[in-house]
Amino acid sequence: MALLHRLDTTLSAAGFDDVLRLPALPARGEPGSLTVLAHLDDALARAAEEVDEELADVLRPLVRGVPWRQTAAYVDAPPDASFLDGYAHATLAESPWAACGLVLLGPGVRCPPHHHPAEEFYLPAGTIRWVHGLDEAPAPEPAGALIHHAPWQPHGMWTEDRAVLLVYVWTGAVATPSAFC
Repeated sequence: MALLHRLDTTLSAAGFDDVLRLPALPARGEPGSLTVLAHLDDALARAAEEVDEELADVLRPLVRGVPWRQTAAYVDAPPDASFLDGYAHATLAESPWAACGLVLLGPGVRCPPHHHPAEEFYLPAGTIRWVHGLDEAPAPEPAGALIHHAPWQPHGMWTEDRAVLLVYVWTGAVATPSAFC
């Protein structure tokens, strides 16, 4: 419950007061249009196991009701041949100065360091290994830990044998997409 309150407070501070109270929506997009979407159920199960069932209950209708996509720069120049099969994101709410959404990473994904001008907060719904700089080794961060990246701070993410769903909030220059370092 405390975790959900922290997430709700963070979203409210960014101007997204009703994101966690969205009604359930029908599934969007073609089934199988992005390979990683096959891992949504496992990522939700992991959120319930590693964080709490309440967070999974909030995320469940959101993941089914939003269009999932991939960053154009990543599609144009993926870091490896399998990366796009294990990555997608969905924007839940956006304004000129803030954005909130979800990232889904499949099992065994190595998202190399990338950066962007927006300040970023992540709430991972599963343990994930983070790289917080260009030369750092990946270090595990527990599920439910609030992760912060300053503007232009290089950071990357590694998953192990299960998919991970992450909630993100960007503030500042949200119109400029991320790019690999």
